[in-house]
Amino acid sequence: MRRHLVYIYIGIGMMLVLPGCQKDIDVFEPAELTSGNILRFFEAVQSNPMQYSWEASQEQILPVPGSGQVIIPSNALALQDGSPVSGMVQANVLEIHDKGSLIRNNIATTANNRLLESAGIVFLDIRQNGQPLRIADGQNISVQLSTANYNPQLRLFTGNIGDSEQLEWLELQTGEPAIRALEFFNQSNGQWEEGFEILTTKLGWLQCARYADTNTGSATACVRLPVGFSRQNTAVFLAMQSINAVIRLDEADEDGLHRICQSGLTAGLKAEFIIITEGDNGDYYFSRQPAIIMEDLTINIVPEKVPLSDIMLALEKL
Repeated sequence: MRRHLVYIYIGIGMMLVLPGCQKDIDVFEPAELTSGNILRFFEAVQSNPMQYSWEASQEQILPVPGSGQVIIPSNALALQDGSPVSGMVQANVLEIHDKGSLIRNNIATTANNRLLESAGIVFLDIRQNGQPLRIADGQNISVQLSTANYNPQLRLFTGNIGDSEQLEWLELQTGEPAIRALEFFNQSNGQWEEGFEILTTKLGWLQCARYADTNTGSATACVRLPVGFSRQNTAVFLAMQSINAVIRLDEADEDGLHRICQSGLTAGLKAEFIIITEGDNGDYYFSRQPAIIMEDLTINIVPEKVPLSDIMLALEKL
């Protein structure tokens, strides 16, 4: 009699479990995608720069919201051919300081195939009547940021858009230390703040960061996605759990369709996979999953259809 009761309990358990499993699949399995362009997602959520205008012959202090300021000396700007600039100039200033804003702006923190721990990124674009300017020979500008992340190992990197349309970072080799600890008076809030100063002769994308690893790694991480999810409509990021660093997975698997990979990673890193897809009719799919990077890591992920506001909230909490 006991044996029959055991069989009955097992049968009842299987009847309870199977419908539950089927229900989960029905809820989370998205429809097969046929189109979508992830660039539209980044266009919709990227940060808006602050805009300023002033007379080039006067010193100007540009606030960096919540972080510090940029000091541009008088007559420090020039045309691309080196000619001095006079009259009104216009600037766009953007500051990025956390993993969520890195992902929103499609920015990874790697250089020379090595992971960077970012202490702050500033975009500084100065123009006159739409024409890009540069810093005049023999001049420099000061970027002062208030942060608790100053480290004597910090280095200065400049960013350029590469052939892959991604921002690529290159370390600026200077004869003198480009970054130094500094207590400065923040004109925006009228307070003295601890932080650091960047002295630079470059405009554009600037990043203060230190190398988070000693050398390039040999591990490869891949995400296997459902049918219809591809590099055209999907972005996959690795957000490091203990440091301010983000890697974008940007290598196609052999079939080029359902796996997105990244090689040269350091084994043992604790990270979180962030998957964002712009699908048919402007729908969005999202998923996040923690993992430890190891040799030949492949995880299966089925992103869930969510409103854009849910993605933004999740990125803010990274």
